[in-house]
Amino acid sequence: FIRTVKDSWNNGAKLLACVIVLLSGVWPYAKNILVLIVWYLPMTVERRTSALLWLSWLSKYTLVDVFAVIVVFVSVQLQLNIGGVVEAVVRAEPRFGIICFFLATVWEFFQIELVKAMHERKVGLAGQVSQDEKNRLSFSQLWISVLAILTAIGLYAWGITSELVYFTSVDGGSEGVCVKSYNLVQLGNSLINDISMTGNSAAGQTWFLYLVYVVLNLMLPILTHLMQIIYIAGHFRSKRMESVIQYASAIWCFACIEVLLIAMFGVNSKFGQFIHNVSGIEDENFLDISMGLGNGVYILIAYSVVACGFQFSLAEKIHSSTQSSSKGASAGEEESDPM
Repeated sequence: FIRTVKDSWNNGAKLLACVIVLLSGVWPYAKNILVLIVWYLPMTVERRTSALLWLSWLSKYTLVDVFAVIVVFVSVQLQLNIGGVVEAVVRAEPRFGIICFFLATVWEFFQIELVKAMHERKVGLAGQVSQDEKNRLSFSQLWISVLAILTAIGLYAWGITSELVYFTSVDGGSEGVCVKSYNLVQLGNSLINDISMTGNSAAGQTWFLYLVYVVLNLMLPILTHLMQIIYIAGHFRSKRMESVIQYASAIWCFACIEVLLIAMFGVNSKFGQFIHNVSGIEDENFLDISMGLGNGVYILIAYSVVACGFQFSLAEKIHSSTQSSSKGASAGEEESDPM
């Protein structure tokens, strides 16, 4: 980790170095410290609930390092024809360090969710909401919620099928140019294509990264939106519907579209200098690769804004409603010992 940051900084990729240090170096430790502070320091129910909710939502940004590694793996995956004589395959392989880092992040996520559940059980946030609150969605009119979820789903479908990133490579000793373009699905599938898997000494770890990519960028966003649709269809008329959006909130906390986008911007910022550092002076002409971002990136940015805002409004609705019922019993009082 330290060597990666040092190399990125020294070779001009200062943005990528800062992103990795902040999100994958400092933030994982800061999260654990903040959880301890929030759990043991006396504070109001509302403040503790909001703090735990924000920690849960921001937990996934630790994974920017994992997605940066995936983007780099795909970028250097080349089948070169050198001077029309020799064919060479260039690729990268994962090691256990990146897998261990992902597992540690997952554990932190479940740790925060456990603390949230303990807090909600302690203060009795699991119900006791008035009938007026139950019959009202986050927005005053149902059509606004319907429009928001349809917009989010439309942008997601458009974004994942549009060009996300492209790599341009030049065969060594020739003028042949190869352009590889990927949408979100193709980017993941390229991790396990023939070039990547033939003779791969870390096939199991490569498959693990592929499954991580599919689950976090495809399965979890789709599952979240399905649960949001169920919630809207039920119009929040029962505790069962309330539980649906609470589960959706927990799932959304690990859906990583925006984390992938941050990683892509970080890698793209100084991609040329990164490749130059990898190839060295001797092989500079041999490994000639450039990177560009497609329209899908900007569509998914719009999707992230809409989807995050909509999910935030639904989650805040649940917490504000349940907090209002708990305040009736202990208005103005602070929690002391959480044990």
